[in-house]
Amino acid sequence: MKDSKAGNEEGADFNVREKHGQIWREYAEPYERLRAMPWWLKHLIYAPLTIWAIWYLIVYSGSFKPREYYEGHDKIRYDEAAPKPAPPANTSLSAEETRRKKGEQVYAAVCTSCHQATGLGVAGAFPPLVDSDWVSGSPGILAAAVLHGLAGPIEVNGTPYNGAMPPWGATLSDDDIANVLTYIRSAWGNTSPPVDAGIVAPIRNAHTGRGPWTAAELKTTFPD
Repeated sequence: MKDSKAGNEEGADFNVREKHGQIWREYAEPYERLRAMPWWLKHLIYAPLTIWAIWYLIVYSGSFKPREYYEGHDKIRYDEAAPKPAPPANTSLSAEETRRKKGEQVYAAVCTSCHQATGLGVAGAFPPLVDSDWVSGSPGILAAAVLHGLAGPIEVNGTPYNGAMPPWGATLSDDDIANVLTYIRSAWGNTSPPVDAGIVAPIRNAHTGRGPWTAAELKTTFPD
């Protein structure tokens, strides 16, 4: 190339690389706008994070067991933290309680229409079973009355009645009668002992085919 400086028309040969080098030195070295992070800065940031992550896993991992978790530094099991259901109530009933429950069902089915659910009966028509001397007396009298029925006058707690009680021997079994008598002798404040089916069966067998009893016959046949 020719040098045209200072009006030098003839020009002179010059080194292009040298000239350009002089120009380049007048400016800063070029560099990429997004440069990689220095290695020391990476270590300064990532090392603490790595240490913290390892510590967190050790403290809060629950030993990597699905049934555990850590709250603070206290190890807690899910099955310990969750409220435990209350143990089921003891639903087993004694033989007497079972008999009473069954007797209550029989009473509701065949007796409430006359003697009422309260056991108080109907004044002037059906005698009460609550605090009755007939109920608390001989269980044989009650069994015979339920088996064969009752007719004619009867006095209950000092009050006279004159009606008829239907027989239930053909409808109720010995167990049914024993159950319902056990119920009425212990319900509404009554406190008489339970009645066993062994009391009912002999009366049924000994008086098969007879009609309703009278109050006098019951007192004579089944003394207290």
